[in-house]
Amino acid sequence: MHLAGWHAMTRLCLLGIPVLSLVQCHSGTTAPVTVTIDDRSKKFLDFYSRAQAENAGEARRWELWKSLYHFAAVPPTPEGDRMAREMLNQAWPKYAAALPRIRQGAGVFSPAPSAAFADVARLFGADVPLHVRLIAYVGDFDGNAYSAEDEKAQPFTALPVEVDTGFVMTHEFAHVANAELAHLSLGWRRTIAHTIFVEGLATRAAQRLHPGRPDSSYTGEFSKDWLARCEGMRERILADLEPHLASDDPDLVMRYTMGKGGAGIEREAYYAGWLAVGEMLTNGATFPQLARMDDAAILAAVRKELHAPERAKKDFREVR
Repeated sequence: MHLAGWHAMTRLCLLGIPVLSLVQCHSGTTAPVTVTIDDRSKKFLDFYSRAQAENAGEARRWELWKSLYHFAAVPPTPEGDRMAREMLNQAWPKYAAALPRIRQGAGVFSPAPSAAFADVARLFGADVPLHVRLIAYVGDFDGNAYSAEDEKAQPFTALPVEVDTGFVMTHEFAHVANAELAHLSLGWRRTIAHTIFVEGLATRAAQRLHPGRPDSSYTGEFSKDWLARCEGMRERILADLEPHLASDDPDLVMRYTMGKGGAGIEREAYYAGWLAVGEMLTNGATFPQLARMDDAAILAAVRKELHAPERAKKDFREVR
């Protein structure tokens, strides 16, 4: 759900073919966790070297990208192709300076993915083995990390290597562990309440595991002063969301995630999640309890937190 990229679109299908390369295991948790590394950076470097060698123009570069790399966080549609082409054109001038980092591939991730996943598993009290495929890919410098399910309904997290994504690996692994423990779908179609809850749980998990940073480090700053602007429009944001919590209408999901909601701010559902899950934790809920809530319980809990009479009593106290 990036924090810094198309987190709501994370549940869309991706373009690309898996190339598995490494398995990391960690048994120092309540239950063992496994991270399979699927590193796409070499395929990108093959594409980049070929395009440079040919001094390829934009059209030829696009052909090479499609034939040699073909991985982007876009839907597998003609519109998705158009978006991927624009993303490539925008990012192309930046790749040369980023090559030293890109050449490291999945080696740039810190902490080690298996350790990060194990931390989340411990926080959530995982009592069953957890597995995730981590795709290390080269994106367009927007920090777009996301989690979804592959064609076999197996969870994966995609994390870009060309930029430092901070706590995003923890955030995304929280989505995967939550989905596995609560038997939730990682598909992009979900209710507004589901979106609010899972984003809130992931941001609060990152806060708990990496304490002491500004709140915006955990929520993300999707545009200038995003969190501060949301704080200033808190009541309007929550009041606008409340009637739609049970809806899974794609247009509404898009409005409150990628688009602008009733307060005119993007990703208002993410802000509501930060508040709602924070309030649940303040009032005594634990991460293991929250990580196992099904969709019915999620809807009831989010409704309680965002219900107008209840909102009036809350100051949404700080969670630490």
